[in-house]
Amino acid sequence: MLQRKLQHLASTVAISAIVTGVLAVTGAKPVLAEFEIQEAEIDGGEVEIEYRGAYHWGIPKAAEGEEAEEDEADFAEVNDTRQSHELEFQMGINDWWMISLTAGFDQPLGDDLHASAVEIETQFGIIRRHGNGIGLAFQMGYEQAINHGAVDDFEANEFGFGPIVELASGPFLLTLNPLFGKQIGTYADQEGLGFEYGWRGEYDFAKHWGLGVEMFGNIEDLANAGSFNDQEHSIGPTLFWKPGGDDYDEEVGDVGEDDDDNGKVTKPAETEFSMNVGLQFGLTDITSDTALKFQGSLAF
Repeated sequence: MLQRKLQHLASTVAISAIVTGVLAVTGAKPVLAEFEIQEAEIDGGEVEIEYRGAYHWGIPKAAEGEEAEEDEADFAEVNDTRQSHELEFQMGINDWWMISLTAGFDQPLGDDLHASAVEIETQFGIIRRHGNGIGLAFQMGYEQAINHGAVDDFEANEFGFGPIVELASGPFLLTLNPLFGKQIGTYADQEGLGFEYGWRGEYDFAKHWGLGVEMFGNIEDLANAGSFNDQEHSIGPTLFWKPGGDDYDEEVGDVGEDDDDNGKVTKPAETEFSMNVGLQFGLTDITSDTALKFQGSLAF
């Protein structure tokens, strides 16, 4: 079992590395800014590889160098990302502790796609949800920025932390991701804490299908938050497809290798795939008008 799992992981990592290389070379192609909703559930021994990406339209005018009604200072931190991608590897150490490593890639307006950050993160389960009810976990991580171009545009490293809350009732699931961040290092420019959030309301209308609403936002410095219009906020619909594991795995009764200890049949490692695609619509002047988002994960 361990050998098969390691072989599966090696082949999947190799394929993911090739895909990432292709993205880096063909950055002009509008592939799909990452919008992540982290779930509270942790499965011990499970390895998951996840891709998140997005492509933006309607970059704020100030980022395009055009005239804007607001003062130039209001757009000093304007989001000028055309597309961004994240590739994440995570593993559940046990049912209450998970670690992950994420590589980020961005393509600013008028620039090439390049590596932008590396993040290491850990998550601790507090309340494990079984069906309906409440799920609760706590996440924290450190992001190391990979800077390019002029020093004035360099990003700071950041430490982030916050809870993950799930509320489930029948086919409906509400997930909340409030996240606080503190910039660290030479390029830190923050008086208080930063705040990012994401929430998702999902309704599963069929066995493998769900439809939901997601909202994301970012306030770079709560001590100088400014008005709502000076912050990044977006909302939009998302379609979910969750085929789950291979049904064949559940029906294996006389196929496989006998366990030496008890004579039971050893099943192959179950593989689960899920994906979602959605649109995000900007609610403020410094948010892109529209973003097409995609997320796909493979767990085994």
